[in-house]
Amino acid sequence: MKYLSLIAITLLMTVSHPALSQTTKGSKESIVAVVNKGVITASDVKARMDLIAASSGLKPSKELDEKLRPQIIEMLIDEQIRSQEADRLGLKVETKEIDNGFEQVAKQNNIPADVFKKALEQRGIKVSTMRDQIKTQIAWTKVVQKRIRQKIEVTDADIDSELDRLKENIGKDQYNISDIYLPVTDPKKMPEAKIFANKLAEQLKAEPEAFPKAARQFSQSPGATQGKSIGWVMQGVLAKEVDAVLPTLTKGQITSPIETTTGLYIIKLQDKRQLAEDQLPSRDDITEKLGMERMDRAQRRYYLDLRSQAFIEKRG
Repeated sequence: MKYLSLIAITLLMTVSHPALSQTTKGSKESIVAVVNKGVITASDVKARMDLIAASSGLKPSKELDEKLRPQIIEMLIDEQIRSQEADRLGLKVETKEIDNGFEQVAKQNNIPADVFKKALEQRGIKVSTMRDQIKTQIAWTKVVQKRIRQKIEVTDADIDSELDRLKENIGKDQYNISDIYLPVTDPKKMPEAKIFANKLAEQLKAEPEAFPKAARQFSQSPGATQGKSIGWVMQGVLAKEVDAVLPTLTKGQITSPIETTTGLYIIKLQDKRQLAEDQLPSRDDITEKLGMERMDRAQRRYYLDLRSQAFIEKRG
């Protein structure tokens, strides 16, 4: 196994510590960020960077590390907030659920769980840490199920409307795309995000085979952590800035970062075709697609509300 699957990285989340001082209790370790009553330490950041180096398929370099570090800190802050919300709601995760999650990560690597465990240990990654982080991701899934999922509804009228839209586009170009979506919630952080996105796109153009791994790691698109791509789309579905680029792409091409009002996209065109009637999706497929899109939007709003109310202090 050359790389650990990037889904392993997305499961790596920080564990809350009491934020009592500039150093962690009983150690001299520096704190890089305080999130409510939790902290992110220098070792948390280093552990994530080391795991990315072992998993991403991208060539490690000092320049990449420097550009990656601010993004990692942001990711860890996001994960702290999500973990804390699960705790606040009193949501519990059973040991069996963690076992199943670990097996799924191993499956992403196409190896048995016991072999995956040994691979982690050989790379100096504690299995207990991985299990803790799987627990955190499952807990956030339960937050979404408890607070959001029950509010998501896809009606027959919604499905009919989507089918009608697709039928009107029969004979027009359709694009099969994969994406890396990097949301930017604060416009002031866009320049910083662009620096990282430009470097990431540059490396992916040189190593296009690493795109799926990078998408699992960095993309915030629906289904990204499960390795799902956007799939077949027509113009008019995605942000107008992305729409404008689609007709200019050739099969296999990877774009430079595309700036939108909500963040940055890196697009890879997998294929292109003209939509035919026998290629129209089933009603079940449309239901799943619309439900996922609405769930994702609602989840983002919920998280942004949490973040706006959180105390966040970066220290390094």
